[in-house]
Amino acid sequence: MVWENWIQVKEAPFTFRPFPLLFSTLLFVASYFIQIWAWYVITLKLGIAVSFQETVTSWFYSQLGKYLPGKVWLLLGRLYFYESKGKPRREISIALYFEIVTMLLAGGLLFWGSLLFVRKLPLDVLNEWYWWVGLVFILAFLFLHPRVVEKMLNRILFRVQNTPLIFSIPYSEILWVLFICILSWVVGGVGFYLFVGAVFPVSLHHVLFITGALAGSSIVGLLAVFAPVGFGVREGALVYLLSFIMPASVAVIVSILTRLWMTLIEIGLIGMVYLFSRFQKRLVKRNKNVKT
Repeated sequence: MVWENWIQVKEAPFTFRPFPLLFSTLLFVASYFIQIWAWYVITLKLGIAVSFQETVTSWFYSQLGKYLPGKVWLLLGRLYFYESKGKPRREISIALYFEIVTMLLAGGLLFWGSLLFVRKLPLDVLNEWYWWVGLVFILAFLFLHPRVVEKMLNRILFRVQNTPLIFSIPYSEILWVLFICILSWVVGGVGFYLFVGAVFPVSLHHVLFITGALAGSSIVGLLAVFAPVGFGVREGALVYLLSFIMPASVAVIVSILTRLWMTLIEIGLIGMVYLFSRFQKRLVKRNKNVKT
């Protein structure tokens, strides 16, 4: 697409604005820690929380599992860490379930709402899918209710164990986690808008749509279990959505730059967490040697 529309790409007003790029990176980093906050609240309410520092470390380390096919490695990494801390597997699995559903629902709500701000998208397309999408969201909210999940799991596990599951986490707390997840998507989406604006001029009234486009394409990438970190799938969805506000050939370049930008941020954060952990272990070891 880029090659066939090279003249259009060549004449596109690409820019490089370092300060918006820096600010966008800081906002996107903040969105990661808001996600970690949501996960920490879930573990706290289910009684399996570790210290916030250990939560940050385990969360970032588990993200490496996304770079392997299947997406299951991310979950297994988190499961292994919390089991090593003596936390019961059953509660860990429930916490992972609530994290996944709240993040997907929050991103879906943000994406669907953002479509209302696309001028080129005909409203009859939204009206055609309105009831179906609304039904999906209603079902998603039901599957977030602790009593619904409790009954569902007890029926599934009836033949395996005699002790029924009893959730102590209220629905209001789950909705609070959902709000935190929406906040994470919004902060990350605004950071993404600033990143796009740092390389290609976009109007301010597109900020909500670009925020939703990131959420929608990321969800598609997450659901594509065959693609490590949604590689290729997320880019395709992002190109399609961004083509409503910019030339498709330019959207291809922006999506590739987005992948590089997001990967560098993620790997950089994981590296910083690793180095901080190593430094802290050496400091503790040195203090023990001094005392002895």
